[in-house]
Amino acid sequence: MQDAPETLEIAEFLRQHPPFGGLSDAELAALIRALEVRYYRRGSTIISAGDENDWFSMVRSGAVELRLGGSDLNARLGEGGCFGYPSLLRDGRAQNEAVALEDSLVYRIAKPAFLATIRSHPEFRAFFEIDEAVRLRRAVDRMRQVASASEGSADTLGAHASIGSLVRRTGIVTGDPGMAVYEAARLMTREDVSTLPICRDGRLIGIVTDKDLRRRVLGVGLNLSSPVSAIMTKEPVTAVPDTPILTALITMAERHIHHLPILDPAGEVIAIVSSNDILSQLGSNALHIAKAISASADSGQVADATSQLPQALTGLVAAGVDADHVSRYVSTIGEGAHRHLLKLGEEKLGPPPVPYALACFGSLARAEQALGSDQDNGFVFGEGYDTAQHDAYFAELARHLCDGLNAAGYRYCPGNIMATNPTYRRTAEEWADIFRSWIESPDPQAVLESTIFFDMRALAGEKSLVEGLRREVFAEAAKNGIFLSFIARAAATTRVPLGFFRNFLLQDDADEGRVLDLKTQAIAPIVDIARTHALAKKLVATNTMERLSGAADSESLPRDAARDLAACFEFVRDVRFRHQAEQIVRGEPPSNKLDPASLSRFDREHLRDAFKLIRDQLEKLRSQFAGGVT
Repeated sequence: MQDAPETLEIAEFLRQHPPFGGLSDAELAALIRALEVRYYRRGSTIISAGDENDWFSMVRSGAVELRLGGSDLNARLGEGGCFGYPSLLRDGRAQNEAVALEDSLVYRIAKPAFLATIRSHPEFRAFFEIDEAVRLRRAVDRMRQVASASEGSADTLGAHASIGSLVRRTGIVTGDPGMAVYEAARLMTREDVSTLPICRDGRLIGIVTDKDLRRRVLGVGLNLSSPVSAIMTKEPVTAVPDTPILTALITMAERHIHHLPILDPAGEVIAIVSSNDILSQLGSNALHIAKAISASADSGQVADATSQLPQALTGLVAAGVDADHVSRYVSTIGEGAHRHLLKLGEEKLGPPPVPYALACFGSLARAEQALGSDQDNGFVFGEGYDTAQHDAYFAELARHLCDGLNAAGYRYCPGNIMATNPTYRRTAEEWADIFRSWIESPDPQAVLESTIFFDMRALAGEKSLVEGLRREVFAEAAKNGIFLSFIARAAATTRVPLGFFRNFLLQDDADEGRVLDLKTQAIAPIVDIARTHALAKKLVATNTMERLSGAADSESLPRDAARDLAACFEFVRDVRFRHQAEQIVRGEPPSNKLDPASLSRFDREHLRDAFKLIRDQLEKLRSQFAGGVT
């Protein structure tokens, strides 16, 4: 039993470390009554692997090292680090050996008191959940809840609301495809609307806007008695009432549209939501950037538009928008910059002499861009391409595109994977030959360098050239177990950290580093796992979340594992975007690298959970595809 001053000091220390701060005074006092303080000299064993353990332990001062089974380094714990509790929640046998790295003081709470608190306090129980996946999913849920409750959060701004919440007027006015243009204009004026849905038998078949009247009627002198069907936008993009506002925002930015018809379950139009409706709800310049890009007259104006992206990202992060939506939005702006710069290049150089497509690779192809991304692109040519006749045009077009992207913040690729490199200006058949060489004659270095190309998507031009190439490549890859084993082994070479020790990053060889690279050490391994399963099952998706879902559906990856990896992916990307937003506020260039000392205890604990899950899944990936057996 401690005296009163010591009890107060222990209580103060415990309250500084989650989850003890959430306990009542009475609950904390009950634990302290069951607590003893032990001193361990450097090098002494606190718990041996395989021994019966009856204590929850917490480092008060000093440092403790945990080794799984007494051999493999599992963790190093400093002040506030907890250990011993997994065995209390299982069979009582310790799996880790705990050794004092330094002279250490350890608080030990007797098993009955610890388990009583576990049973009576849900948040306490959740914190010490021994399943990393469960802890991580709860952490993701908590992030969303905290974001929703905070001032200026996404829910405050309405970002998590549905598009149906923006519908204000009922009894929407519609037109008939056979009505004259002047009749449609009169109807729009009388009803004071800027957009008129055109319906046949109650079904939406098109829309007419003020802009259509100006450009397609007045601008070309069209007869006002012409049917409105001649000027309407046919088969417009639509949404349903429960579509999230952020999804609608990204769709409108991707498609360069400013009006979105809302359909009820029966397929009848019930409202038209405009970009201004969304912007007024979000209070964000997010959609303005896409509009500014599409209106740019030259590459300088494109760069001016994309220069607003960092500020837009900080707004979305501050609003608590989830990482997947932020990433899709950033990618949408990147896609818009690529497409518009290509359009400006064609206007400058004239129409392309042969059919072609602009392909992107890597994070943009996966719709997973963050700030600071470099560019990875190439041209895929159709039939009729002749290098001697046509390459000069496409070399100049590539230079216009890549220079413009660099000016717009999308750095030149350090590996020179750009359309300015003749290696990445090829016919579809030549591209297919390159992929076949990687698949049929794999070697470790070539496979490592080729993985980015298996994340491929068409951005502009004859998209069928890229889509056909991708289908052919994935079909070839799925048949080659040896190639898949090389891909899996390459993924498993990533050094995913164990966790953190004080302000250092801890590796499995006990090396400690000052820098955590979220992209290479946590995000890329998940991308690699998802890509390998996608190749094995010929999944056409490029997005990592969609690949994980598809891998589970095809039974290439257990559903629980897919769900766990998705939670890891969301959590790590959320940490990255928060880090980048903080860098922007400080006036620093955004990056994927951070100092572990800058992480909160919450992020450190759950990043450690994510690292553990990623390491486990990388090992399972290597085993699953070992020896070329699928």
